[in-house]
Amino acid sequence: MRLPILIYGDPLLRKRCDPVEKITDEIQQLARDMIETVFESDGLGLAASQVGQLVRLFVARSYIETSNGRWALTQPQVYINPKLTDHSEEKVEDDEGCLSIPRIRGNVIRPLKVTIEALDINGNPFREELTGYNARIRMHENDHINGVLFIDRMSDKDRKAIDPLLHKLKKHH
Repeated sequence: MRLPILIYGDPLLRKRCDPVEKITDEIQQLARDMIETVFESDGLGLAASQVGQLVRLFVARSYIETSNGRWALTQPQVYINPKLTDHSEEKVEDDEGCLSIPRIRGNVIRPLKVTIEALDINGNPFREELTGYNARIRMHENDHINGVLFIDRMSDKDRKAIDPLLHKLKKHH
């Protein structure tokens, strides 16, 4: 089932999420609904807080190079109680957007590489070492479950430039 996505200005987007204590049928259904929502929204990732559920869970897709040299997106992976470590010293600035902040994009500096440990939809632990945009997607979603939005990581100058758009967005939602 496609879930409604909270829009900038909703106070739940600023809440730190609680750990998932147990992988229940409800948590698994939430994850499946979030996957469907990401597909239908043409998104790269989605955190539980963006659909009003304050649990440490997000789903994210990866960019992969196909055999013909083109780029494609993978099926979304479920990350429950993620922990990000080993952030690289090397940083990269790139453009980000967010399903909760529609039609607004901005440059954010983030580490080039990160390691993530989490549980999958069945509660099995896994670990990934990610680089580039795939690392960025996980850091962006992990920020959400900590109540942080990508606009909080923009330079002051860039943030000031989009403030009128954010104000308008907040007013209409």
